[in-house]
Amino acid sequence: MKIRPRVLVVLLLVVELTSCGYHLVGTTSFLPEDIETLHVEKFVNQTKWVDMDQRLMEALTLEWVRRRRLQLVDNPGQADVVLSGTIQRLAVIPVSYDDQGRANEYQMSLQAIVQLKDVRAEEAEVLWEDKAFSRRTSYAVDPVAVNYFDRQNIAMTELSSDFARALVTAVLEGF
Repeated sequence: MKIRPRVLVVLLLVVELTSCGYHLVGTTSFLPEDIETLHVEKFVNQTKWVDMDQRLMEALTLEWVRRRRLQLVDNPGQADVVLSGTIQRLAVIPVSYDDQGRANEYQMSLQAIVQLKDVRAEEAEVLWEDKAFSRRTSYAVDPVAVNYFDRQNIAMTELSSDFARALVTAVLEGF
């Protein structure tokens, strides 16, 4: 039986990818197996955007539930690990203008300090930390439209969801 060169290349590629630690995002976890429960603290909000912490809390909670890796608990005393953070910056800047000089596209960026701590021992141990975790999104607006501010609210919700997805992936993958 003769093996075709293409089949051989594919087999070698599969062996190489599986032996080098390659994996799909979201399919592994760097967290110890004995960690089962998580408490997500409401992030401290150091920005002028009063409800960003609430949006982010909701998005993070939904993302952790969706991933099903850890059971969420309401009380930090019941948790193996606690996720906490501080929203340092939420900036909105115009990135595109119309012929009359009015902004018609904005970029919104969110940056936070985030920590995941193992709280099972008497002294908490930081398992994961990022002192400048950030995400951004762009959104178009019509400067004369009635829904001008609605677009900003929609962008904040989208940014919160994207931030939560990326953050949970980073925590689980250990990036």
